[in-house]
Amino acid sequence: MFQDGLIARQTPSGESFGTTEQIGLRIAQLGLILLVAVFSISLPRRPEVFHDGVPVDGMYTVSALGKYTFSWVEHLLVLSRKKNRLELEDLPKMDQYTRSRDLSEAWAATSHEKKLWVEIFLAHKWSFVIQWFLTLLQAFGNFAPQFVTYHILKILEKRLPGDAVSFEAWIWVVTLTIATIGAAWIESWLFWISWSEVAIPIRAQLAALIFQKAMRRKDVKGASKSAKKDVPAGPDMADASADAIAGDKPELDEEDADPKGKQNTVNLIGVDAKRVSDFCSFNNYFPGSLFKLIVSFAFLLSIIGWQALLCGFLAMSLTIPLNIFFSKRYAAAQDRLMKVRDTKMGVVTEALQGIRQIKFSALEANWHEKIGKVRRKELDEQWNVFVSDTFLLFCWISSPIALAATSLAVYAWKYGELTPSVAFTAIGVFASLEVTLAVIPELTTDLIDAFISVERIEKYLAAPEISKNTNHAPNISFEDASIAWPSDEAKEDDDLRYVLRNINISFPEKELSVVSGKTGTGKSLLLAAILGEVDLLGGKINVPQPPQTRDRHDHLANKDNWIIPSAVAFVAQIPWIENASIKDNILFGLPYDEYRYKKVIEVCALKKDLEMLTDGEATEIGANGINLSGGQRWRVTFARALYSRAGILVLDDIFSAVDAHVGRFIFEKGLTGELGVGRTRILVTHHVALCASKTKYIVELGDGTIAQAGLVSELENDGKLQEIISHEETESEIVEDEDPTAVNSAESSNGDATDIGEALKKVDSKAAPKKFVEDELREQGRVKTRIYLDYMKFSGGLPFWSIALLAFSLLQIIVTGRAWWIRLWTGSNEKRHTSIVHSFTYSYQVHDLSPHQLNSTLSTTDAHSANLKFYLGIYVAFSIASIIVGLFRYYFIFTGSIRASRRMFDSLSFTILRTPLRWMDTVPLGRILNRFTADFNVVDSRLANDIGFGANNLFRLIGVIVAG
Repeated sequence: MFQDGLIARQTPSGESFGTTEQIGLRIAQLGLILLVAVFSISLPRRPEVFHDGVPVDGMYTVSALGKYTFSWVEHLLVLSRKKNRLELEDLPKMDQYTRSRDLSEAWAATSHEKKLWVEIFLAHKWSFVIQWFLTLLQAFGNFAPQFVTYHILKILEKRLPGDAVSFEAWIWVVTLTIATIGAAWIESWLFWISWSEVAIPIRAQLAALIFQKAMRRKDVKGASKSAKKDVPAGPDMADASADAIAGDKPELDEEDADPKGKQNTVNLIGVDAKRVSDFCSFNNYFPGSLFKLIVSFAFLLSIIGWQALLCGFLAMSLTIPLNIFFSKRYAAAQDRLMKVRDTKMGVVTEALQGIRQIKFSALEANWHEKIGKVRRKELDEQWNVFVSDTFLLFCWISSPIALAATSLAVYAWKYGELTPSVAFTAIGVFASLEVTLAVIPELTTDLIDAFISVERIEKYLAAPEISKNTNHAPNISFEDASIAWPSDEAKEDDDLRYVLRNINISFPEKELSVVSGKTGTGKSLLLAAILGEVDLLGGKINVPQPPQTRDRHDHLANKDNWIIPSAVAFVAQIPWIENASIKDNILFGLPYDEYRYKKVIEVCALKKDLEMLTDGEATEIGANGINLSGGQRWRVTFARALYSRAGILVLDDIFSAVDAHVGRFIFEKGLTGELGVGRTRILVTHHVALCASKTKYIVELGDGTIAQAGLVSELENDGKLQEIISHEETESEIVEDEDPTAVNSAESSNGDATDIGEALKKVDSKAAPKKFVEDELREQGRVKTRIYLDYMKFSGGLPFWSIALLAFSLLQIIVTGRAWWIRLWTGSNEKRHTSIVHSFTYSYQVHDLSPHQLNSTLSTTDAHSANLKFYLGIYVAFSIASIIVGLFRYYFIFTGSIRASRRMFDSLSFTILRTPLRWMDTVPLGRILNRFTADFNVVDSRLANDIGFGANNLFRLIGVIVAG
């Protein structure tokens, strides 16, 4: 094409610049170039990629044309039309830029020494750059139609009646079409980038960081020392829960002020991480608004002059101090609100976890009141947020109105009249400016919310972690070690924690060792030290180094390489059961070995239990084994440890919840049987006499140190073994903690013993296993009318919504009346123009307006001055009325929102506390907590704003229709 251009320039006018064959070749060449260009953007960039056997999102697989026209999601749209809904399995896998694992690995690959929000920006900087670049293009695209229309009108103004429309005008018409389509495409692509490459990856990354931190955090026991210190009273309400539950404080000592409790992790992921990601998705409105403001002010400057615009700015700037003050108030209230929400989360979690004790003790009313106290404090802080937000909305409503009213008033006062061209053109710009300014206060509050949330997340991520405090060695041993439960504070001389001091013990490899001692002597603390879950105050702890999970290659395990000598399996004092089938709980992700599995079932006395259960080994266990007895839970947990590949078994009192004869059977057949021999077994128990015959090493704890320790043979020769046995708790003390099981003995497995309680009947069923915990269902179709009616009833009923409807209607009447008044005002001035043609030309040639031209053509009389004051006074009155009513409508909606939130939460907590236990057993705790946290966060904070802004837009539309 460049060559053709040179040839055309060098060819004299009127002559051909080549033969017919040359021209044909040139055209063919151009056609081939265009064909190659089309093919280059139409060919797929790579074969279809799969992850775990499922296709990965095709955005980076399809052609450039398919990517930028969104055609790669066509199959999902077709599928959704056929099925009317999409399930998770219908969706493709996320790509490597969105998957949480890849994002976590990318984050861990670099060091992070700056503030969290800076690190988030740096980690996703190119996505932010693309987002902002598209925002600037969008801003140009929004003004492109006005720019093109201006040129079209300019051409039509020069056109005389009867003349044909020039070719240039048609070019501008085509340009207008392309600009409109281009602006729509840029806006849709910007929306996609904002969510797919900014919001979703950031939320996934933050959630992964919080989960990982939760696994690495110290498991702090009890209150930290700083939490016990007196907190000075002050307006910042550092301990937001102190007043909320004074005199009836729940056990949330260290979790009041800092987001570090286990329950608060849910808030950080469900609320805080979402706030940060949501703000990141629309942070580009800040530079976009700034650019639109610059263009709008430049346009206004050319219309009304700098004096009127400056006065308008001065009037608008009066709200800036108020805006700054209430922004700070809003931030402080929002910070207090999040702290109270953390406290509420803890109280609700405590109630749900202890719901059985609450019901058995008939304490529903007491706990309802306890939850209600925290909830009232939360709503008080939510109201403070709403009040601050109301004044920020006042700044938003009053700023553009003050700007428009003052600018037009000063212009009219200075030049003596207000013409239609100036009035309606300026008002059009002011209306656009009002939409732009409307975004800024809401963005500011969202920025404050996101900043508070990112600080809470950063504080959580900065909490102390479990430090590496063990040394690698062939066997487990302690050398002059002093250990204590983890603390989130630095070591001090006046440490009040229970400490085991001067520990010098060495557990023999592949043998059974027993740890005994009275209650509270630190037996569980000693086991936690083996796992590295304690603070090492001095000395050394030696433990074999277990392999990394990725190096275990469990899927390749067989009988020959099953046991990994350095791997550790732990059975805690409170058995942990997964919400899965009994078989899945025992296998725990390992390959199925039929002989080993059946042997584990036999030696753990589970055979008879599985026969009695309807679905046998496929029986689904509820959360924390809720549908199993205490003994069954222990035996399933012990079965998991026996089946595991661990060469080291750390067992915390596995005999406490089973009968004596069952305990002996498990000890002889399981712990010291075929599956136990050859493993290092460390057992905490009060039943030393039961275990002594097959125990190699015994440790007795007492008075914060080791009372006795050594090989059984040595202790027996010294006469200390009988002394240790004599220190055992009495039989009654042991039996107090035992939980009889339905089928819990070797004899009952053979049918020789009497079953405890009501006899169980064997049921032979080949039907599909029943689900104990049903999956959460999704509603289909639109939101039911009953939901809207219930919310309207809770928020105040018919009287409330009648007043709200009246307020929104009155505001729209005032806004429409203000525009109508300007029409009357400008209509009175139109009569002084010499002709309609002059008025039409004047209204479009705004670029010719200047103060000296107006002064040269206008004269002011006393009568005209009085007329100006009349119209100007009414216009200012309309403006003030719109500010007052506009502020009242949001304030009124906020009151209804608080009322609805209070009643709905009270109704939910009342129902949950009094619902049957069977329902509580079949619904996961997390699902209920989601209703109390994430869902009520929407009801409390977002719903009122959504109703206010939605109703505002609806009534503006009605006003446009009525005015038209």
